[in-house]
Amino acid sequence: MTNADSVEYFQLNPDAFTRFFICKEILRKHYNDSPIKLLDVGGGSKYFRTALLHDKLPYELTVVDILPPPTKIIGHHYIQGDATRMDFADNSFNTVVSLDVLEHINDEKKAIFVQECYRVAKDLVVIAGPFDTPETTRSEKFANEFFHSLHGRDHPWLIEHFKQNKPTRKLIESQIKKFNCPYLKFESNFLPIWLKMILVNFVPETVIDQKDIRGLNKFFNDKLLSLSDFDSPGYRQFYLLYKDSSLKMEFHQYFKLEPSVESQLVLEKKLIELFVNQLVSRNADLHDEAQKLARAMGEIERATGENAQLTIELQDTAQHAENLQATIEDITNSRTYKLLSRLNDLRRKIAGN
Repeated sequence: MTNADSVEYFQLNPDAFTRFFICKEILRKHYNDSPIKLLDVGGGSKYFRTALLHDKLPYELTVVDILPPPTKIIGHHYIQGDATRMDFADNSFNTVVSLDVLEHINDEKKAIFVQECYRVAKDLVVIAGPFDTPETTRSEKFANEFFHSLHGRDHPWLIEHFKQNKPTRKLIESQIKKFNCPYLKFESNFLPIWLKMILVNFVPETVIDQKDIRGLNKFFNDKLLSLSDFDSPGYRQFYLLYKDSSLKMEFHQYFKLEPSVESQLVLEKKLIELFVNQLVSRNADLHDEAQKLARAMGEIERATGENAQLTIELQDTAQHAENLQATIEDITNSRTYKLLSRLNDLRRKIAGN
């Protein structure tokens, strides 16, 4: 893993960072640096691998995804396949994880998907993602409407949630009941914070410098355990299915939360500053543009004044020319001019003789 990969990982949109961080911490608590076989179902993102590599966890990672393999496959095996019909023997992997995938599976295949994850796992299954609750759906609609207002199109993943339907808690818990295994469930991505951060990350470069947004993301990700991000209602639900019941743990054994009012206030301050600074910057730009416009208008006024003076001078010249023409006509029509013309004619005749 390069340093650039690590920097990029910690600057991720918190919606993405939190799921990878939480899953990595669960695995670390169970296996630490013991080599295990790990299956990531639907794991097309490189960032879960980055999270594991960042902590130097020596896990043999296999990814199965319906999408074609990426051009570069580093540090893992990639299999293009259908997660509802995986070509693995039972208990093939110590742990199977699936992060934000179930909501992209057709309703009629969601239960089969969960069953397949459980079948090929030996110790533990981690399934996480948004589940169907009124609060979650309403937040996603707000987010999609905001994205559409900025980009003129629906957000590709959010619109798929609406089409495929998010899973219900009843669905997965009915499967767990059939498995007859102990499990732990908890929430992450406290909805009011999730919505604020997702909206900020939807803002394009033309409106806010992405460097500033990445800086805000890094602050959030660094302070994750002090930001009350595990409060309810959460955007994302985590289900840990203990196929090996001896592995059962409680939430506090995985995460030591240290809620900090200061961290939350600083986050709010940074969010407001992000937009205020942009408004100030835009106002400064408008002031500069106004000054440039004023200078341009001054040049136009000066040029207009010069043009007016030239117009007057041209009009005077035309009048002088008209007066001169009239004078010439008066002279040529005068008796004196006619007499002089006859004298000149007579002088030429005499000179000719």
